Amino acid sequence: MKVRVWAMVGVAVSASAALAACGPEKPKEYTGAEPSQASASAAARFAPLVRLHKKESLMPMDATRFIERSVLRFDHDGGFCRDEEPVADPVDPRLLGLRTKEPYRHHDVELGKPSSKPMSCPAHGGRERASTEVGAGFYLDPPKESRKGEGPGAPVYWEYHKHKTDPARTAYVYWFFYAYNKLSPGNMHEGDWERVAVQLRDGKPEAVTFAKHGNDPCSVKWSDLELSGGRPTVYSALGSHGSYATVGYHRVLATFDRTSEGGVEWHTWDHVRPVDREPWWGYAGWWGAQKHVTGFNGPMGPYPTRQLPGVFTDDRCGPADEAPTDEAPSEEPPTEPSGEQPALRTKEGAIQRYEEYLHALGREDIDTVCEVAGPAAKKAQDEGFGPCRTTYAVVFQMISPEQKTALRTATVDPQRVVVRTPDKVEMPVEAVRSSATFSESDLGSYTLEYIKDAWYITD
Repeated sequence: MKVRVWAMVGVAVSASAALAACGPEKPKEYTGAEPSQASASAAARFAPLVRLHKKESLMPMDATRFIERSVLRFDHDGGFCRDEEPVADPVDPRLLGLRTKEPYRHHDVELGKPSSKPMSCPAHGGRERASTEVGAGFYLDPPKESRKGEGPGAPVYWEYHKHKTDPARTAYVYWFFYAYNKLSPGNMHEGDWERVAVQLRDGKPEAVTFAKHGNDPCSVKWSDLELSGGRPTVYSALGSHGSYATVGYHRVLATFDRTSEGGVEWHTWDHVRPVDREPWWGYAGWWGAQKHVTGFNGPMGPYPTRQLPGVFTDDRCGPADEAPTDEAPSEEPPTEPSGEQPALRTKEGAIQRYEEYLHALGREDIDTVCEVAGPAAKKAQDEGFGPCRTTYAVVFQMISPEQKTALRTATVDPQRVVVRTPDKVEMPVEAVRSSATFSESDLGSYTLEYIKDAWYITD
């Protein structure tokens, strides 16, 4: 669905998981890279075979080419007063990191000092920051055409870690880069760094650590792995590129990752590189735009001082989950439309139906919401998401009391409604008129279609 409620679900479940995690737990061990004691031949020898999902369209990419195609921008104070002009366009990867004495720099805004531009933001003049400073505010802004990536000829980047207390234990961490991450709900962003680690004991492989989405890292014993030519097989999930040892469904907060057989094989050992030799090594900013919504921000990648949790974890990964089942009542459109008469097959009829949905959303009327949005919710569920009732129960918690009140009396501006065909109408978020302001990130735009004598949200 284009509906942004799935993003809200991801945020809510993430928050719930954080609360549930409070209390006693085993401390995580963090380790950093130590390249001086690494072996390039060993790194190549243990590099995994990555099997992409058979329907994957977002391929791996060379991180350097991603940089060269991007614009470097600066984000002030969590999106406050973003600069209109980029810091650099084009971007020189060598000026991002430690390959130069003069990396890219930018000044913070200085509060209380008026801007020379006709805008409400204060002017630059605060502390100067460098692109090698962790979280300083720099981010790479790639063009949308980069999202498809390049293919299995892309490089894989490795770094070497040592156990803090057991000198016999070491590990090679393998970083995979993709230009775009697409997992709904709640996880769609530019730039996608994924990783696994091959744990060694006295130089011999012992296990593989998987950095799981939404959960702590876990490991699989070497003897339990699917090996190909002595290398571990890693299954990459559709869209999100999360790494797993098995084929099937893998729960991620409010949704599922999906891995499969039959996809493209990525022979990572053909293009394996030490990450500390990359021209951009030392860049500590974000790889993608910052939306300031959990799950929609470009991530940070590997950088010199980054500490990784659980590289040497002994916590074992569980098996793949069963395919999601529909535990809620049927969410298909009813055979007969609600009400005594069929809804008008007109633009006005679609608007009336959409306003019914908005009012129900404000009242937390889940029966009406799931009736109107049934086809779209069912489509999302078929892709591995939760049933409509489960999803919207979380959505209701994410809507503020003020927004709920506004939705109960919201109307639609007919001038902003787009009629595609007699049976298909688009309702952009800008068409909603209410006492509160809504955006794509908290309400979204919808497509309604005329099905079985009634209008339903289908996308």
